[in-house]
Parts: sequence; C-alpha cells; structure tokens
Amino acid sequence: MRLSANALLAWVVVTVIVAVLGGYFSYTQARERTRQLNEIAPLEEGIDVLRTIQLLTGAAEPKLPDEFVENNAPAIIEVEGTTTPLPTELAIETSEPSEATQGTQTPTEAPTEPTATIVAEEVQAAQFGPQRINVLLLGIDQRRGETGPFPTDTIIVLSLNPAAKSGVVLSIPRDIYVTFPLGLGQGKINTANIVGENNQYPGGGPAFAKRVVSELLGIPIHYYVMINFDAFLTFVDAIGEVEVCPPEPIDDPKYPDGSYGYRPIHFDAGCQMLGAERLLEYSRTRATANGDIDRAARQQEVMFAIRDKIVSVTGLTNLLRNATTIWDSVSENIKTDLSFNEILGLAPFIEEVPRENIVNATIDYDSVLIQELPDGTQILVPIQSDILSLVAKLFQ
Repeated sequence: MRLSANALLAWVVVTVIVAVLGGYFSYTQARERTRQLNEIAPLEEGIDVLRTIQLLTGAAEPKLPDEFVENNAPAIIEVEGTTTPLPTELAIETSEPSEATQGTQTPTEAPTEPTATIVAEEVQAAQFGPQRINVLLLGIDQRRGETGPFPTDTIIVLSLNPAAKSGVVLSIPRDIYVTFPLGLGQGKINTANIVGENNQYPGGGPAFAKRVVSELLGIPIHYYVMINFDAFLTFVDAIGEVEVCPPEPIDDPKYPDGSYGYRPIHFDAGCQMLGAERLLEYSRTRATANGDIDRAARQQEVMFAIRDKIVSVTGLTNLLRNATTIWDSVSENIKTDLSFNEILGLAPFIEEVPRENIVNATIDYDSVLIQELPDGTQILVPIQSDILSLVAKLFQ
C-alpha cells in the first residue's frame, strides 16, 4: 500500500513537468464567465440582454471598463534613454545592490530602443485576459560541484487558457538585455535568478525572474517551475526514447561536457529516436546558424515530442512503472510555487488539449537589436513595441 501511494504521488508530481510540456489548469467555463459578468456587467437596471447572452455563450469577449485599463496599465519609466514598463504591483523595498551580484553589467552607454506603443485593445487582450494563467518555465545550467544560484538558460512562458482548451508557448532568448527593477542594475535576462537570490528578493531568484519576465512581456506571471538537467534525464529515461526531426545536420565541437570542458556531438538530418542524454544534447546545442533562436525552436520541438510520448500507451505505461523513481528525482531537482492542489488540476488536460490549439513562438532577431557591451559580450536589446505586439497577437 505504501508503494502504491508513493507511485500515485509521483505520477501527480510528474504532471508538473508535463505542465512544462503543455498541461493545463482545471478551471470551468461557467465559473469564469460568471466571474467576468459580475465584474464587468453586474445585474442592474438597463443591462444589455443580448450582450449578456453573448458573454455567457462565449460568442463575445468581455471589454474591461476604460477606468480599469487606465488604472492598471503598466507605467513607463525612462532609464538612461530606454523605456521600461513597470508592473502594477507596489514596489518592494530592499537593500542596496550587493557587490556580490553576479551576471550584471552596465555598459558605458545604455542601448536605446523605441518607446513602446500599442493599441489599447491589444493591451487588454494581452495583459488582462481573465481566463489565462501564465507559468514561467526555467531550466537551470547547473554544473557538477556547483551550489548555485544558477543562470536560467532556458526561459519559456507557458500561457494556459483552460476554458478554451488552448495555450501559448513563448521562448525568451537568454541574451535579452534588461534593466532589473529596484535599481539592481542591468544584465542578461538569464541572470535574473542569480540577482534575485543575491539580493534576497522576497520569494528568491525565481520570484525575481517572474517579475523581470512580467515587465518584459507586459503580462502577469502567476507561477514558475524550475528544473535542472537531472530531472529532465530521469523523466525521459522513464518514458523512453522520443522522436525529433532536425531539418539539417548539426555539428557541435564545443558542446559543454557537464563541467567546464567540451566534447563534440553530431546529429544527422531527419527524424530519429533519441534517449535522454542525446535528447538533452539536442535541446542544449547552439551550433546552428541562428544560435539561441534555433535552440529555442528545438526546445519547443522536444516539449511537444515528449508530450506526444506521454499521452501514448507506451509512454503512460512506462511513466506509471517508474513513478517512484521519478518522484525521488523530481523532489530533489525541481522547484515550483505551485501548490499540491494546483498540481492535481494539471492532469486532466494532458490528453484533452489538441496540439493545434497550442501556439508557439520565439522572441527572435526581428524583435531585438544585436549589440555588444564594452567587454565584448554580445547582448540582445529588446525592441519593446515589437515584443508587446507579438504578445498581444499570441494572446488574442
């Protein structure tokens, strides 16, 4: 009985990782529509009956009152020639930045980009969609013998719309250069976890990363899931080989060896079945023409491929057979602010959401400016207007 209970608990926790691959929260359409109507169109004299019916049936989306948009729209603050949208939450006071803050660099002349402008309806759709729940997925680059905090070289926002049984997967390149909130300097977005930990931000590095990503995209981030390589390897070992289809050969003579050395790897073009270690290599390599942008596309390919394997008969059988092993690894190598009940809510959506209802995209070179810091480090300066337009389009 003890083994069965552990197996069941392990399977439930594994759904957190499956959430990284496209799981969805269990919220009902009726509950959401009722809440929207209570807030937006309360029952009172003179109510538009036709509009109410449209909202209840889903034929029309609610429109937030103008005063709500005005009071909750992100403020824009000028910082050394840049424009940065700030969250609507109250600023949290903290100590001055520590000299030990890692991963932050300040160029002699801050890169500039156009002022963000976006149509009001797009902001409403992107930022205030009442049915959406946004989860930040972080993959940490943890080397042998290190104790952290670690950079998050994989940064993906999974936006869930349970009522519509749809979702959005948006990858953020690790070299996006941002101004950190609370006067904590500037740096690549993959160092937000380090900056938050070193400066004792409430909730730690992942909470700080949530705030940084929220400011970049102009949307709230409700939860995070952070995993390391061991969790990934254990999970893929448990479900079995996964199929991916690289469109061209990949040769990477400088693939990291797990410490700070290199070892060469190669992938032929065409569809092939990969085990855990090879699948991790395929997800991590940057040795193609567009570097991080191509890597983001491969990571999304791997996410969907694992999801397909999970819902297959073979995948589910292997998953349950190895549930206890998975639970042991997951409990040590995953960190999240999802509650146990929220984890339970993920499972029913694994099979229910069609792949065609999940839109995936990456912030690519069309939405950034490629620049260099004085020390020669290459960075990607976000063009805020383009990024907000992309988010609005994806979230409609």
